[in-house]
Amino acid sequence: MKIIDALCYVPTEEVMVDLWVSLPPQMARYLRDIFGPGFAPLIGLQAEELYQKKITLSPKEMGEFIAPRIRPLCMSEEEFIVQLDQMEVEKAVIFNLDEETPSGLAGLPNDYYADIVRRHPERFVGFAGIDPLKGMDAVREIRRAYDLGLRGVAMRPFMFGLAPNHAKYYPIYSTCVELDIPIWFHLSVNYSTQTMEVERPIYLDVVAQDFPELKMIAGHGGWPWINEMVAVAWRNPNIYIDIASYHPRHFTIPGSGWEMLLHFGNTVLQDRILFGSTWAFMGRSIRDLADEVMELPLKEEVKAKWLYHNARRLLGIE
Repeated sequence: MKIIDALCYVPTEEVMVDLWVSLPPQMARYLRDIFGPGFAPLIGLQAEELYQKKITLSPKEMGEFIAPRIRPLCMSEEEFIVQLDQMEVEKAVIFNLDEETPSGLAGLPNDYYADIVRRHPERFVGFAGIDPLKGMDAVREIRRAYDLGLRGVAMRPFMFGLAPNHAKYYPIYSTCVELDIPIWFHLSVNYSTQTMEVERPIYLDVVAQDFPELKMIAGHGGWPWINEMVAVAWRNPNIYIDIASYHPRHFTIPGSGWEMLLHFGNTVLQDRILFGSTWAFMGRSIRDLADEVMELPLKEEVKAKWLYHNARRLLGIE
């Protein structure tokens, strides 16, 4: 079955190094407690060692430390495209994040992702990282990124400490509507030093009412607020939900909290669930994660929608 990965990492050395170097200090414990235990052994470290390096080294030192260790895991764009072909992934959404104001770290520029899209427009859609705390500079960056070929915006509200219905986001929303591009929000639990409360799905309900033409993607399914997420999406047809960063096989575990997403994602929301992998942190390939979707208790035509057709429609892929 064909796949569109709605939230994907491209594993070039620049991206893989940047993921660790520009990881906000507020999120350092991810390296020790969340993704580190699975990832650190792949580069010859323990999770605690990786965490200690992150909190003690400067960004330059961290880059010099991590680059030679992570290089064997990296791929060129062309090598990755071969893998996408093997996994029947027709297109992948690659995304950047700009959290320079709260983190003090400037990661790869949006230009880097735009260059990948420019070289391989048939394989990648790019989303620009935008920092709402930069005010009108954020709006100008959306327009500049659009001119470069990026066709979406990505943000993590918890990093800015602002719920999506805060006024600082509204110029960003109006610009996205004007350009007819979607916006992706991290909308789930986080394990940083920042609050998770600002990412409750109910805040998107306000935004959806104020901007009915704005295409919004609730990233990571809205867990643990699944019932709230389902209710908000049901009443707002401009809200999509992706299931990235979770193993789909866990959705069927009784008491996991995913029950309503499975139920309504098979019925009234079947046209607005998106498959995303964020495979680089998952320890599984895109194909493996897609195969887990195929094993879910969904109608066969709904599985095809989750994995392919919904993203194709949202992204305007011909």
